[in-house]
Amino acid sequence: MKCAQCRTRYSAADAQPAPGGSSAPGVLLVLAVVFICSTAIAFVLDVAYVKWVGFGISVFVAMQVPIAWADCRSSAGLAERGGETCPKCGSENPVRLWSL
Repeated sequence: MKCAQCRTRYSAADAQPAPGGSSAPGVLLVLAVVFICSTAIAFVLDVAYVKWVGFGISVFVAMQVPIAWADCRSSAGLAERGGETCPKCGSENPVRLWSL
């Protein structure tokens, strides 16, 4: 993410409540798009078993996007601040689904 006030770059995942942080919503969104596209290609080519495994992985990763988004926006758990607060200047920045 990039702070709108001081232009500092920081990760949206820095303040997530999971120990060590988890992926920012943008990372999971990109992964979901990649898995959905590859699964669609597997369905078109009728690749045995790969299409159903890919479908399951795609659904799982797609479900993680809103969870990571909610985690970045909250200050629960081990986080001292929400993901939308700049660590340098403290200004509020919106975390979006595509935020890295």
